[in-house]
Amino acid sequence: MSNPRPVAGDAALVESVEVPAGESRFINVKKGQILQLVDLYGDQVGDFVAYRTDKPDEYLSPAHTCSCLTKLSPEVGDALYSNHRLPLLRVEADDVGHHDFVVPCCDPERYSVDYDLPDHPSCLAGLQKGLDAFGSDWPLHGELAANIFMNNVVTPEGRIETFAPTHGAESAIDFEVLEDLVVGLVACPQDLSPCNNFDPTDMAIRVWERK
Repeated sequence: MSNPRPVAGDAALVESVEVPAGESRFINVKKGQILQLVDLYGDQVGDFVAYRTDKPDEYLSPAHTCSCLTKLSPEVGDALYSNHRLPLLRVEADDVGHHDFVVPCCDPERYSVDYDLPDHPSCLAGLQKGLDAFGSDWPLHGELAANIFMNNVVTPEGRIETFAPTHGAESAIDFEVLEDLVVGLVACPQDLSPCNNFDPTDMAIRVWERK
C-alpha cells in the first residue's frame, strides 16, 4: 500500500479507518471536512451510505441524485443529494470517474436467486452489521447505497453490463462534506462476477481537514 494521496489544498489527515473486504465501517464527518473513499489495492467497489447526523430520516439517495443531476453518475463538481433533495456531499476529485447510482447493492436474495448461495456475504448484510456495531437502528435499504468505483455500462440496447474495474491501488474519490453526516462504506464481497475482478480486497475511509 502506498502513501495516502493528499486532497487538494493545505489539509491534514485527521482520521483513517480501514474497511476489510466484505465488511463495513461507519464514522461521523463534519461539515467542511473532506471525506475520501479509497481503494487500497485496486479493482475494488465500495457501497456507500450517508445519513444526516441530526435528522437520520434524511439520507443519501442515489435516485434523487440522478434526478437532481439529470445524469446517471456524478462527476467532479457535482453534489450527492438526500431523499429531500438537499446536497450532502460534493465531488472534489475522482481518480476513477465511473460509479453506479442505479443498481441496488448486493443482498442475500441476489446470491440466493442468481447463484443458489443464500449464505454468501453481501453488501447489504455487511452494511447492516456495521450499522448495528455503530449503535444505530436507522433504516437501511439496498437501493440507498451508491456503488462507488463500479464499472457498470448501459449498452445502446438499454441493458446494464458489469465490467472488471480498471483502476489501481490507492485510487480515491474526495467529497466536500456539506452537512454533518454519519457515513458508511462496505468493501463489496462480490467474487462471482467481474465487479471486483473476482477478488474482493480492503478499502479505507479517510477524513481530512483544511488548515
